[in-house]
Amino acid sequence: MQTKRLRLVLRIWAVIFALGAIDFFVFPYLTVRILNSTAKSLGMHEVTALNGGQDFWLTLAVPYMILVAAFSWVAQRGPHIQAQPVQFLMLAKASSSLTSLALFLLGGFAYPFLANFVVDGAIFLITYWLYRAARSELVFPAQ
Repeated sequence: MQTKRLRLVLRIWAVIFALGAIDFFVFPYLTVRILNSTAKSLGMHEVTALNGGQDFWLTLAVPYMILVAAFSWVAQRGPHIQAQPVQFLMLAKASSSLTSLALFLLGGFAYPFLANFVVDGAIFLITYWLYRAARSELVFPAQ
């Protein structure tokens, strides 16, 4: 049962992250505007929308989303869930969440950073909780 839950969540993550890659590539300005639109109502700062020089970061954000989608998809393929791609997914989401928290705290309390801290932190915690519950049934790489 625990493995089925983890498999389902990994499939959901794969779809969400793939859609995130498309969103980051096709609608980066709209995404920032949507996040900024809620900042003032929460008493927080906005982040500056991307400009020509900052578009460079899309070359990193889009592949990141593709990788986390791939980790999620590869992990759950086959009869048994592979532990290592799940570990890589958790590492990526923990890193993203903590980086966002640092940028939120050090960069003037911009809401989009807080939102990403919460979302990626939740993804990490949900995945970790299900991973720990299914750990005995996962396939680990040969040493």
